[in-house]
Amino acid sequence: MIQTNVFNIHNGIGVAYIYIWVSKLYGILYVGMTNNSAGPIGRASGHFSSKGTFRKRFIEEKGIGIEKVEDMILLSFPLPKKQLFISVESSYRESVEYLVQKQLQLLRGSLNPSYDVVSWHERFPRRTANTEVKRIASEIVVNFEGVYNIL
Repeated sequence: MIQTNVFNIHNGIGVAYIYIWVSKLYGILYVGMTNNSAGPIGRASGHFSSKGTFRKRFIEEKGIGIEKVEDMILLSFPLPKKQLFISVESSYRESVEYLVQKQLQLLRGSLNPSYDVVSWHERFPRRTANTEVKRIASEIVVNFEGVYNIL
């Protein structure tokens, strides 16, 4: 039997998230964002499919399929329930995601075990200078740092 608790991350109706997939054993982080109506769990189905971005990046980095990783954990961070973050227009979510990735890359050497951030942005999001976006990204990274050692 496998028990999976998904109580508070399966509902993405009116909520957007930044999420971080973590494998300490393989030293991998993947940062993403979603406003999928099924939340981060719904978005996960795309990442774990044969064409999924996370699956491809994991294989590129580690040479094995993600399904073989026993310690994979999903951390989800709800964004404010504001139209800026939950609308179809994604620049605010993308900007938070981008800043979280960059801050986690800077933080990686100070955490044990260290990790590689295998997600990436192909372009520089336009809202990264927004004060609220910067504050939210920093809060997510502080929360991540606070739980990383106990994962």
